[in-house]
Amino acid sequence: MPLEYSMTSKQIPKIDHIYLDKNAAMSPLAKRILQTLRGIPVTIVKDKDTFLRDVGKTPLTAGKKKLWLTNFKGVFLNPCPATGTDYLCCRYRTLNAQTHCPLDCTYCILQNYLNVPLITIYVNIGSIPKEIDALIKSQPRRLFRMGTGELTDSLALDRLTRLNEGLIRHVLRKKMILEIKTKTVAIDHLPKIPKSNVLVSWSLNPDAFIRTEEHKAASFEARLKAARRVLKKGYRLGFHFDPLLLLPGWKEQYTELLEKLTSTVPEKEVMWISLGSLRYPPSLKKIIEGRFQKTGITTAEFVRGLDGKMRYFRPERVRLYRHIYTGIRKRWKNVFIYFCMENKPVWQNVTGYAPENNHHLDYLFHENIARRFPDLKLPAAELYRYTGQGT
Repeated sequence: MPLEYSMTSKQIPKIDHIYLDKNAAMSPLAKRILQTLRGIPVTIVKDKDTFLRDVGKTPLTAGKKKLWLTNFKGVFLNPCPATGTDYLCCRYRTLNAQTHCPLDCTYCILQNYLNVPLITIYVNIGSIPKEIDALIKSQPRRLFRMGTGELTDSLALDRLTRLNEGLIRHVLRKKMILEIKTKTVAIDHLPKIPKSNVLVSWSLNPDAFIRTEEHKAASFEARLKAARRVLKKGYRLGFHFDPLLLLPGWKEQYTELLEKLTSTVPEKEVMWISLGSLRYPPSLKKIIEGRFQKTGITTAEFVRGLDGKMRYFRPERVRLYRHIYTGIRKRWKNVFIYFCMENKPVWQNVTGYAPENNHHLDYLFHENIARRFPDLKLPAAELYRYTGQGT
């Protein structure tokens, strides 16, 4: 079945200025972006070092309306940065062709993490397919999972860059899983595909929390409707309850959300669900409170975790996770549920078991996907043998 594609310029976020690295000006992607955004002022940057030094003074809010088009020197495909050996990591791979995001979530770690406060698009992306193929070839028995939503929202700028179309066409039916993660509903331009190894996933929170903490993001109902629409295009689904927030009324809000989710989306199309609670480096607190005076997310009781990040106390995290986990399991018995950056005691207290290490968690992903989605014709998980060793 051939892929079908229709392009629309609707819902491209507002951009008021473009900075173009002179060494990237001849890139086909740069040319296409400039053509799509014709009429927007463009500054050619000849001295990149001076520009990067000075642009760091740009306020974050203003930077979300400015594009920086440049080349990236390095590898696009990398292991998830994880958060320290005391917390389990699922060995996900991230494709970082863009940084920063036009959405404005109060808790976003990018506010504290990136030095360039502009939305940065790397236009020399021709090596990405080769990087993917080389990784798969390096461990042919392993099921690699990778996605584009680590340092940006996967779809917020995709009508402009069309990055995901090229990735989908390249990886379709390869022995890997591609995840496109978003808080938007910008899915109309995605190509129709045969049901295979590509999923679109949404981070979920109740509408009451979205209104106060996830500015410019789509409502929960809109995300749910978009999820049902991408099913018709051939994609599978993923959902991320991350970050879960201990805000007033959280139990009632999440209960209602879970009922709507599990009653309107078929479990058989959901590849995985992650759970993760609010966590942030201590230095982010001042930034959050300076930019979002009305937020209440930093007023809860936190403890400094083993990775140095501020986290809810473990008993509170366990109480929060149990509510979500049991709520899902009431209706969905088979979907794979995992914790993002949590320790073994939390896994054990909530689910009754815990992976032995990162390798084991990676193996469990492979085993569950191979069993629940036989149409993918994946190698048996045992071929990527878990030995009880390694991380």
